[in-house]
This record gives sequence, C-alpha cells and structure tokens, in this order.
Amino acid sequence: MRLTYIIIIWTLVISGLVSCQKKDNSISEVFPNTNQLVLFQVEYSNYAWGYSHNGIIIDSSGNVGYFKYPKNWHDMDSLGYISESEMNDNLSQIDTIYLTVDKNTLLRNFNLVQYAAEGEISIPESTGADMGETVYSAFIYDPVSRKYKQVLINQFGDWSRNNKSREANQILHWLGSTYLIAQKKAAGQSQ
Repeated sequence: MRLTYIIIIWTLVISGLVSCQKKDNSISEVFPNTNQLVLFQVEYSNYAWGYSHNGIIIDSSGNVGYFKYPKNWHDMDSLGYISESEMNDNLSQIDTIYLTVDKNTLLRNFNLVQYAAEGEISIPESTGADMGETVYSAFIYDPVSRKYKQVLINQFGDWSRNNKSREANQILHWLGSTYLIAQKKAAGQSQ
C-alpha cells in the first residue's frame, strides 16, 4: 500500500515538472493562424527645410531593420490599414539589420498589442513647427483581408497624439529604446 502511494506521488511530481517546462515560443507558435511578418514600426518623416524619412521595422523573427529614404514607400490608408503586399514592399526597402530582439522580449511586447489596440487615442494637438513627425506603431494582421491594421502607440512632432493605455506606454518605452539603438548604429556606420 505504501509503495502505491510513493508511485502515485512520484508520478504527480514528474508530470508536474514536465508540464512546467518553458516553451520556446515563436510568433507562429503563439499565433498559428497568421502570416504576420511585420510587428512594429517607427517612422520619422519631415518635409520642412528639406526632406527626411527614416525608421525601423521589426519583423516576426525579431530583426530590427533600418530604412532611410525609401524609394517607393507605402503609407497606411485613412483608416490605418496597409495591404500585405504593400507592407512586404516596405519591408524589402530595409537597408540594414542592426540588431535582433530576443524572442522573449519580442513576444512580451507583441502580446501587449491587442490590449493597446483598445486604448483611447488622444485628440491630435499641434505641438511644434518644422519638427516633422515620429510615429510609433504596432500591427495586427488580418489573414482574411490580407491587411495589416495599425495600432497607434504614439506620435509626436508637429502634431502629437498618444495611446493612453498602459500597454501602449510599455511598448513605447521598449520600442523607443530599440529605435535609439538602431539610429546610433546607423549613424556610426555612415561615418
């Protein structure tokens, strides 16, 4: 009888340990019904006193690609959508991959996007002149329409808006620091 209890207890302990193993998730494992390639983007543009256009795109593998003066850039439509083919075309205009975000950080931030999508967006406010604008975005891919929906995280410059959700604020801190690192690496390489 005592041997039976020991076997049951060991079986429970071993099955508990096996079920607690950490999964090595990727975006496709977490979201198996999606072909989402682009997760995040930071885009700076300015048409005052000349033209400037650069930024980063973070793909589902965690690659942080930097673009500068892309030749055939596609913007979101007035409702915040961009087709899959247009997004892929934007992605193809990446100059260099300067860093790769580790999978856990990428998943942690991407898991916040759905909550950020429900955040209240502030009314656009004029906050400068000749500053251009920097737009921080996340994306949700719709496989039915084959379009990406922009989730505005933050916009600042001549006109500013922000997503008031706590999750958007968390994404903004991470995405902002990632953008700064890519900018520094791009500046160092162009010298």
